[in-house]
Amino acid sequence: MGFKEDADFARFVSMGAVGAAAVARHLSTEHSHRMVELERYAMANKVWQTKVKRFRLPDLVCVRCGLRVEARAKSRLGIIVSHSDSPGRQWDAGMRDRDLYAFLRADLSTFPPETGLPSFFTTAALRSTVQDARRTAPKAASEGSEITLSWPCWVPSRPGRFERIDSDGRIVYHDIRGRERKYWQWSRWSGDGRSYLQPREPFEGGETIVAGIVPEPENIDCPGDIWKLDSAVAAGEDTDRYAAIKAAGVVQRFDLHEQLVAVRSEQTVDWRLRLEAAASLARLDAQNWTDALVDFAFAVDAVAEQRMEAVLALSEQRTRTAAEALAGIAATVDLPQELRAAAAWGLGQGPTPQPTMLLQIVLDPQAVVSLHAIAAMDHLDEHTEATLVEWLTGTDERRADIAAHLLSRHRRISVLLDACEHGGASRVRALSALGGLPRGAVRLAAGVRLTPQLQTALEPMWHSQTSWLKTHGPDALEALDVQKVRFDPTSPGDPWQTGTD
Repeated sequence: MGFKEDADFARFVSMGAVGAAAVARHLSTEHSHRMVELERYAMANKVWQTKVKRFRLPDLVCVRCGLRVEARAKSRLGIIVSHSDSPGRQWDAGMRDRDLYAFLRADLSTFPPETGLPSFFTTAALRSTVQDARRTAPKAASEGSEITLSWPCWVPSRPGRFERIDSDGRIVYHDIRGRERKYWQWSRWSGDGRSYLQPREPFEGGETIVAGIVPEPENIDCPGDIWKLDSAVAAGEDTDRYAAIKAAGVVQRFDLHEQLVAVRSEQTVDWRLRLEAAASLARLDAQNWTDALVDFAFAVDAVAEQRMEAVLALSEQRTRTAAEALAGIAATVDLPQELRAAAAWGLGQGPTPQPTMLLQIVLDPQAVVSLHAIAAMDHLDEHTEATLVEWLTGTDERRADIAAHLLSRHRRISVLLDACEHGGASRVRALSALGGLPRGAVRLAAGVRLTPQLQTALEPMWHSQTSWLKTHGPDALEALDVQKVRFDPTSPGDPWQTGTD
């Protein structure tokens, strides 16, 4: 998969990431849970080619009560899940009866997508009505032969206000103009229909499940700190142990240090448990345990997914020690390039961005590593900016090009104007960088420094930004250009010949 395909897929994955984050916020702020990510990267949309086969885990877990939550964000709201008969890939794998599914709408017209309020149902409620869920035909075997299960429900397309269920069993509601309407189609559903709203309760078009067949949970408030992490870490099913091991590091349970050490040393357990124990130990004692994660990344006898998971776990650590470890991995040319790229990404996109450490990685000879380092740098500190200025005015073409790009990306307009006034090769690069910025932003920042001569040089580039073909045509024209293969239908061996008058 190339970068363009990655970008398209990332937009789709963004629905899940934004949805999981929205559900976590809602449960934390409205229901007293303390939700954290359980499935690593559940709240991220970065696409990696190395696929990590984790346990079948829900997206989120409450570190207070142990509740697990699976978020399902869709562009069209419904009670919909994916299912496969493959072991561990069933729709409810890793979920206990009391755990929750959250269904919410994601608006794909914005990026990142915006979401509505989630609707929650317990796993037990979904299991009790699964016989009435509609099943699609299986997908291709290459996609895991998955099917989709859809529980009957009603999501109105327009806003309104629920009123009541009338004597004929129809849902009575008022539309946005106050006119009374009735919904009777639910009489065709298999299963017993029920409404989820109280009388005179309003609903949003496309964002509210007004009725369905799945029973609602009575209460989704957090019952408090009832999760016994010590016993969960020590014994039980792998998914239970994994969740507890991860939570122990997040909530800083120093009293579980020895139990985590025992898991880390337990060679008979799944490597995922041992790696997650190392990650939690590094949260508790970075100085002594970060190297345990690094060992996973450098293990030459380990599979690619294990090494990638170690780098992703390192990227979640908030310590200088972890950042230095990521920089070391990114700089090791003998390692797989995507592993190095993931380390660079973590340095820029992790909880403690390190732009200075990324400076040397942006010069890496492997394009994948270099590009990830450049894209990951969302912040320029004073030292990094000063170094980029040196590169911009220096003789090394690659350094100068990267410097111009980063200074433009971070709107260092004053610095680029300095380079324009400096003259020479740096002027050309600075002009190109300024020409890639919005006209209004440059005018506002430059003030009187935007001389008539400079504006004349920049206008052609600014014009190209707003040209119809530039804003609407490039992808479409490229797609059309590759569709010109045509052979003469009456003589298939010959290319199509255009007639002449």
